[in-house]
Amino acid sequence: MTEVNISNNNPKDVQHSEWRLLQVYLYYRLALALSLVLAYFVADQRHLVSEGSYNNLYFITVMVYGFITTISILLLSLAKSHLTLVTFSVIIIDILTIGLLEYSNGARNSNLTILLVVTVAAGGILVQGKLATFFAAVATLVVLYKQLINAAFNGSVQQQDFVQSAFIGIACFATSILAQLIANRLRESTELAGRQAKDLANLEALNHHIIQRMRTGIIVSNQHEHVILINDACWKLFGMPPLPQRSYLENVSPQLAEQYRQWLDSPYQRARPFRATLTGPEVQANFTLLETGDTANSLIFVEDNTRLAQQAQQLKLASLGGLTASIAHEIRNPLGAISHAAQLLLESPDLTKSDMRLSEIIHQHGNRMNKIIENILQLSRRKQSTPELLNLKLWVENFIAEYCSTQDEAAKIELSCEKEAIMFRVDPSQIHQVLTNLFSNGLRYSEKSSGQKTLKVIADVSPQTEQPILDIIDFGPGISKQQFDKIFEPFYTSEKSGTGLGLYIARELCEANQARLDLIPTNQGSCFRITFSHPARIVTI
Repeated sequence: MTEVNISNNNPKDVQHSEWRLLQVYLYYRLALALSLVLAYFVADQRHLVSEGSYNNLYFITVMVYGFITTISILLLSLAKSHLTLVTFSVIIIDILTIGLLEYSNGARNSNLTILLVVTVAAGGILVQGKLATFFAAVATLVVLYKQLINAAFNGSVQQQDFVQSAFIGIACFATSILAQLIANRLRESTELAGRQAKDLANLEALNHHIIQRMRTGIIVSNQHEHVILINDACWKLFGMPPLPQRSYLENVSPQLAEQYRQWLDSPYQRARPFRATLTGPEVQANFTLLETGDTANSLIFVEDNTRLAQQAQQLKLASLGGLTASIAHEIRNPLGAISHAAQLLLESPDLTKSDMRLSEIIHQHGNRMNKIIENILQLSRRKQSTPELLNLKLWVENFIAEYCSTQDEAAKIELSCEKEAIMFRVDPSQIHQVLTNLFSNGLRYSEKSSGQKTLKVIADVSPQTEQPILDIIDFGPGISKQQFDKIFEPFYTSEKSGTGLGLYIARELCEANQARLDLIPTNQGSCFRITFSHPARIVTI
């Protein structure tokens, strides 16, 4: 059984997102280091680097910063388990480096100080709580210490420089607070998006699981009859056909493809049921449009008509019961009187040979009509099936032994069953009646063709539907193609003395047990196959 994983957002996903942000910031540091090195060699020294002894300090600081930045990117994957520590080290190094560059630059109004605001903002995004505020405090102290050092070395205090440093400090704290608010919103949005993505993935997996486990067949096809999706139930209903990577409805079933084209031409016309395979169940296909975005696909529901046939059979039997009750009163009594009069007439000594032959014909056909009425009454009076879970091989072995013991002549019945534990669920008395009829017919036709009463019985499990099957094979002359569609019709018989109700009643009894009786084409003789319902099915009471 397919397992569906239902879970909430994983904290590791949030950590991975923060790690990706740190990687972006590290690449920003690398770009900053390269820019500073390039500025040292190319830009106008009057604007970026002061002349004198500070020049060497600026160059050394930039080169060391570039080296540290490059090493941190290369070794980043080795420190994934220490995200906070790495972030703290990176931000502190950047703040101190920018402060050192600002000091070595020697200019009062330098543009490098604004980089502190960017670094503090990055720290507010990468970490949470007091640590982000600590970064703003360190940046403010670096700016103030620069002014204090300049005042100590120059011997004078410039009020304007301290006011400017105070504004930079305020900007650092404001940026830190704003960055933390934005970061929190981003984290919440990321967590929400992660949860929604997980929910969508779980929902998609759950929908796929439900579709695959449904008993109703489902096919999604586009306008070019290309099969986009087909579930297992539908695949098994159509006999498990081999489907290439790019399958079409024609590959699944030519009848289904033809009904799909008819539906496209006449959307309001209901498709007729058809048999998916020769030995498969009768199915009903229903079509509807499935509009998804800019495409308009078709959704096809394929349903097994077995349950509907069973319900129709129950209604039919209810109507037949009322009809046979009338037959019993209106026909059976006069028929009995006719048969009795014919029998008395046969005992008359004054009858000629021709009159006696006519009386025998009346008596013979009266008995035949009475037998037909008995079969119809038996069908209408049949009690509701009471299924039991049985072992197919053991039950058939016992039935064969019992059947052979009731025969006047010896019969050879061979049972073939490779699997020991084939379970099936039926009403034993009703399936007993079905096999009695099939065995009697098979032995009679085998004797007519070969002179011996021989029969072969095969018990197995269908690889397509995992349903138990039982084949009854005779060695008679077989059934012509013209008779294939007629042998299960009531009152159809190829024998003069037959009633034409045996196979009809056998199929009705199988359908009452949610089984199916089919005639399978063979090269020699006839093969009747009973396909039982899955033993794990829910029994209808």
